Amino acid sequence: MNQTEHSQTPEYSGSVVVLDDSDNLRHMLSLALETAGFDVVAAGTQLDLQRYLVDKRPDALVINLQRSEADGLDLLVRMRARQSLRNVPILFLAGSDAEDFRYQAISAGADWFGLRPLGMIELQNRISELIRSGRPVARTQRPGQKRHLVLQLKRTG
Repeated sequence: MNQTEHSQTPEYSGSVVVLDDSDNLRHMLSLALETAGFDVVAAGTQLDLQRYLVDKRPDALVINLQRSEADGLDLLVRMRARQSLRNVPILFLAGSDAEDFRYQAISAGADWFGLRPLGMIELQNRISELIRSGRPVARTQRPGQKRHLVLQLKRTG
């Protein structure tokens, strides 16, 4: 095979659930992730997400709740309380760059905090990295140990 003949194998792999309360953004995020090779399930509401998670465990979750980011924090806490999701990476997207909100998201259970608008390549890379390497806390935290993880992020988009 010469250099111009490439395998059609996707660069990324894994199952990702995208929760986004905006139809347009949910479609855009899903399309970007599917194009990169991820298996994507799109959920428009927390109820849709809950129904999907009854008998399935994705490799990663992306939460982007524009209309109610505070509800997203509550959702993070509930997701981390579920035994089946404790080691699933969760990426939280938000429109607020306030340091206290970022800290709240990380403290509530997000493994990565992205600021909208977000570059799709960065999102693809972060998801792939977290799926391959696992949750940072799950790799280093001992049972019962408090979580103190804050990631320094740069603005994209």
